[in-house]
Amino acid sequence: MAAAAAVVGARRARAAAPPRRGDFEISEERKQAALRKKVLNDIIKKYDVNKTKKLERDQVVLLLTDLDDSTPVGTAPADEEVDFIMKVADKSGDGALERSELEDAIQAWKIYTEKRTEMEEKVKQFDTSGSGKLEKPEVKEYLKSLNGGKEVSDAEVEWVLAEADYFSDGALRSTELVFATAAWYAHVEEKRKSSICTLL
Repeated sequence: MAAAAAVVGARRARAAAPPRRGDFEISEERKQAALRKKVLNDIIKKYDVNKTKKLERDQVVLLLTDLDDSTPVGTAPADEEVDFIMKVADKSGDGALERSELEDAIQAWKIYTEKRTEMEEKVKQFDTSGSGKLEKPEVKEYLKSLNGGKEVSDAEVEWVLAEADYFSDGALRSTELVFATAAWYAHVEEKRKSSICTLL
């Protein structure tokens, strides 16, 4: 009887005890994911006027226009810029952006608009052919400038093009140059880490 009383007492104590920290807390990561989902749902609701649960190109143009704080209010993106965002984010290839694709589109647009003027200047500086984009030899010179004047291999140029040539034309436009630059710096950092490991 004493044992049964002890068990009942222990149960009551557990039931009366406040939950331990962490038992019912939602992790910060889950909170952020839920917040992102809500924000993306709100964006879809605002711009999806035909209620397809995705944003068609004309709706994406309105979204990008509203998100761009690097140009005067109401300035729509150029067709090439919209094409670029669609190529980056439209993983399903249906010409529209679903909620799962919208976050990539917004992130790519934010990065691009922050660097747009700088990338346009770089294209002007290295576009010796006058094509309005950087062809392979010009990409090589651009990467060489990022590499402190040190030569860059043809294989590295091909790799950067494979990473950033969203229009698949063998050249880089100012829209793509942002991602090419990021890819190059990631590549250089990887090479640096690799050489340190080799020394150790």
